[in-house]
Amino acid sequence: MRSRQKIFSMYGLCLLLVVFFVFPACIPVPPPAGCYTGGVITESLPEPHIVGVEVNGEKRRADSLVVGAREENLVVELKAEDADCYFFKLNAKGLSECGIAARYPQVSYSFLPGGEYLMEYWYEKNGASSVHQTLQIHVRESVFEKVWFIPALSVCIALIVAAFIFFLVVNNIQQRLKMQKIRSRIAADLHDEVSSDLSGIAISMTTLERRRSISTFDMAQYIQEIRQTLKETQHNLSDTVWAIKPDKDTSGELFQRMNKFALQMLGPNEIQVHFKNSIPVEKTLKMSMERRHNVFKIFKEAVHNIYKHAGATEVDIQIGLHSEGIQIQIRDNGCGFDPAVKRDGSGISNYYWRAKENLIDFRLDTAPGQGVCITMVVPQF
Repeated sequence: MRSRQKIFSMYGLCLLLVVFFVFPACIPVPPPAGCYTGGVITESLPEPHIVGVEVNGEKRRADSLVVGAREENLVVELKAEDADCYFFKLNAKGLSECGIAARYPQVSYSFLPGGEYLMEYWYEKNGASSVHQTLQIHVRESVFEKVWFIPALSVCIALIVAAFIFFLVVNNIQQRLKMQKIRSRIAADLHDEVSSDLSGIAISMTTLERRRSISTFDMAQYIQEIRQTLKETQHNLSDTVWAIKPDKDTSGELFQRMNKFALQMLGPNEIQVHFKNSIPVEKTLKMSMERRHNVFKIFKEAVHNIYKHAGATEVDIQIGLHSEGIQIQIRDNGCGFDPAVKRDGSGISNYYWRAKENLIDFRLDTAPGQGVCITMVVPQF
């Protein structure tokens, strides 16, 4: 009796185990929303339909959907159904399939590369799947996606580099030719000036040689003229050598030489020189060799004219910054002259010729009895 009870008890326990552990595992559980389970397609579910397509916020037709190369955002919306999950799969040649599961009947794509796409969409409910529908999408290629873009870009870069190198070579040759032309012109000026001075010395020496009965006073006068000519020749040589030195291509060197020349020329003749350079010492100013040479030539000629013709007792030289470069002003308190009256010599015309050739803004203000004021504005390039 007790044996039978034990057997029935064991059977009852086994039955309970089956009810609580095995039987629940056989009951189908609906899939959670948002997950694609590959449910069986059934025609009992309504077909999914597209109710709206927007490209960059603009509504488009779904039957001929074309997205421009610069249009970044594509939104496709389906008709809302009583579904657990909506599925969208985008297929394109050369790209891996892109599947999206969503709780809402809408999908968004951004920055699609150019090409032909096929978007497959459906939904699932209680493990069953609706019929799969498709949407053709054409995305236009941008210029950067064209097959010829990379080769064309490479060719353009190569041409730009070649043009840049060509420009550097041509510019270097032009600079060399320009410098050679400048040095040739300075050499010609030097030849003309020194030759003229040496010719004057030779004539004076010949005169002394032929006139043996010359008086002591005349002899001293001739020697004084020769000494003065030699001194001027020495200055011309020194100025020319200074002008063509490449390490002197600074405005500071020019202003120092101007001050020195004015003091040497006018100081011994009791002409007071006021020289003021208001440009800060730390200010770096560059000036080309040709422009520096011609500025100094104009300055020298102006100082020579003051020494020879002005009859001045004071000379004021001002150097300062200008909105277009450097301003140099030379003013004397001499007799002045009428600029409208034609004068012998080429001093004034040399002023304007040198200034024009070097893009220097030159101005001469004078009147009888009011002295002379020369103003130069020298550009910095």
